[in-house]
Amino acid sequence: MDQPRHTETLNREEFWERLYRKAGEQRVPIYAMIELTYGCNLRCVHCYNPTHLAQGELPKEKVIHIIDQLADQGCADLAFSGGELLTRRDALEIVSYAKEKGFTVTLLTNATMITPDAADRIRSLQPKAVEISLYGATQETYERVTRIPGSFPLFLRGVGLLRERLIPLVIKMPVMTLNQHEVHQAKALVESWGIKFVYCCEIFPRVDGSPEPLQYRIAPKDVLRLDQEYGQTGWRAEGGGQTEGACRRRERLFTCTCGKSSLAVTPYGEMNLCVSFPVPKYDLCTGSVADGWMSLTRLIDEANANPGEAYECPTCELDGVCRQGPMNAWLETGKLEPCLPYFKELARLEHSYLVLRSPSSSKTSTQGSGTEAEARHETGDDR
Repeated sequence: MDQPRHTETLNREEFWERLYRKAGEQRVPIYAMIELTYGCNLRCVHCYNPTHLAQGELPKEKVIHIIDQLADQGCADLAFSGGELLTRRDALEIVSYAKEKGFTVTLLTNATMITPDAADRIRSLQPKAVEISLYGATQETYERVTRIPGSFPLFLRGVGLLRERLIPLVIKMPVMTLNQHEVHQAKALVESWGIKFVYCCEIFPRVDGSPEPLQYRIAPKDVLRLDQEYGQTGWRAEGGGQTEGACRRRERLFTCTCGKSSLAVTPYGEMNLCVSFPVPKYDLCTGSVADGWMSLTRLIDEANANPGEAYECPTCELDGVCRQGPMNAWLETGKLEPCLPYFKELARLEHSYLVLRSPSSSKTSTQGSGTEAEARHETGDDR
């Protein structure tokens, strides 16, 4: 007599992690981030989008056609973003269609346009999560970042409306020079609401090539100080259902999910590796999701197989801690391989900190010795 088969039980996080891993092995685009609009009611100083205006964007019918094709390719997990998602009047209709199609959905918003009606509609969608951006713990700091007076009270109202409806929330803080002094206060505020708080110190050039947002990027020593204090290294910039960390370089250029199990679609119908890496701009208005996905996977495979001469990561002693990925290099230089001074300095500081903390270091050095004293000073651990 056959023995009954044991059925393994997984929690939600384990389920998605395993699904993403299997999708990556089989090159199935399990996850897509769809930017429904570049329109936004805020004017954040660090924003990497090329515009705040909604012009020439795909109509609902074409977005739905793309969603249908994504389903045919095995996609199961969609995230919807902007701009500000709710500046597009039919945004929740599109999300509702995706939900009816069987996708899990995540919404990314600044929460300032949440009304009671919008909150009710979002609750009816049963999203996997609503991810909300937080730019400061006080009105003064928040609105220095958004450049819109009165936006902080609207944020608080929106979060409150979503909390009242028990919608699963994650609040994410992009840390920059204007708000780094309020990370602890922001974390305490968010956690007092019973909501998960995460932060990220990565600030990107605009996808049109402008380096303007980089003036708000905090110094490497401050990045490491925050990570030491909170035990976190940030979320992946595009949010949503990604299960791997930032796109770092190791023995090959691309080690993230881009072109393996994930993709992004702009408001104009261009398929890219991710929202902050606008390559290869495959036009879904003239081509199919299937052909676009082949274009993405081919780009990743060719880049990994034949990196340029400037690619030195595998031989660099800092490679194991370096946070730079090909996206960072491409946005700043137009090439995938160059080593960027900012990330090299961050890696050097992190390497020093790890050496300082290693058991062998404590046995072979004294607190006043040159290397260790330097590491303590540079990483802010000289207290």
